[in-house]
Amino acid sequence: MGNVYLLDTNVISEFSKPNPNTALLEKARESEGLCAICSTVWEETVFGYESMPEGKRKQKITDYLYKVKESYDILPYDDFAAKICGEIRAKCKKAGKPAPFYDSQIAATAIANGMVLITHNTEDFAPLCENSMLKVEDWWG
Repeated sequence: MGNVYLLDTNVISEFSKPNPNTALLEKARESEGLCAICSTVWEETVFGYESMPEGKRKQKITDYLYKVKESYDILPYDDFAAKICGEIRAKCKKAGKPAPFYDSQIAATAIANGMVLITHNTEDFAPLCENSMLKVEDWWG
């Protein structure tokens, strides 16, 4: 069937927690093979663990990230997504609701690939939804 859902950074982070949200885990299991991440999410995740102090927690996260990379396609932020990103950022700015750059890149990648963005930060993406065709779901339940 192909990728249907684009996972936001907070989803990937939640999976690595000692007690992740059970509703999120269940929905992710149900959607196995239908999810991907984008290069922006990958960058944010790598930055997060590279910024951690050395230790067991960092090693656990590093091991987990290799599993993430093997488990999900990592979609590029390409010229089509960049065009969409510029358009929706401009619309948000004109509407008086400027959107953060990384969130705009993630949203544009979802739109460019016809995917639904999965995030727990739905309010952060609200201006992007209002000014584009972005579809967002919160699986935290």
